[in-house]
Amino acid sequence: MVKLFIKTKPVDKLTEGGLKLSFGLANTSFVGFPLIAAYFGEQYISIAIICDQITFLILSTAGVVTAINASQRQALSVGVVLKRVLRFPPFLGCMAALIIPHLIDIKPAALFVDKLAATVGPLALFSIGLQLQFKGWRAELKTISAALLYKLILAPALVLLIFFSLGYKGIIPQISIFEAAMPTLLTSAVVADEYGLNPKLSNLIIGIGIILSLLTTAGWWLILR
Repeated sequence: MVKLFIKTKPVDKLTEGGLKLSFGLANTSFVGFPLIAAYFGEQYISIAIICDQITFLILSTAGVVTAINASQRQALSVGVVLKRVLRFPPFLGCMAALIIPHLIDIKPAALFVDKLAATVGPLALFSIGLQLQFKGWRAELKTISAALLYKLILAPALVLLIFFSLGYKGIIPQISIFEAAMPTLLTSAVVADEYGLNPKLSNLIIGIGIILSLLTTAGWWLILR
């Protein structure tokens, strides 16, 4: 999709790298979890967590490779990628969550963790709202429109088509399609900023996408139900 867009509107390599992150990664947690709890029920967040882990793995591997390659700040190598991945905070958090329960009994803290986790969604959306900036959106309207058309409409439609062609039905395909309809991943703007991949454009796509997704996800919920 990015390549198709570039053919109609040439962009520099740094912007192309930022667009690849914006087109390819969905906000499956900060926006996805609260919306899934609202539309489908909190009991299905466990399915959304699996979707989010896949997004995280793509970001920490292919996303990092894309950013390094686009920035051209250093030669791309296995060592560089491993170094970046191993220092990536979400990766460290994921590893801690997988290892710690095997070392110590965390059951006494389960109730506290459940109550704490219930605040993550509202606080995440509030913090995202504080960071949204819309200055200069008119100059990038065509690029933003292409990114959001793909992210909010075409991407979930493709996932829906795949499930339909394979004959899969039920709540798992529904949650997967709904997660694909989420706006661009917030962390992709952080990576774009770190590597200088036109972070202003990435933030515009994220900010406008979050607002529009509140409408488009309602439409997708009606289609899926």
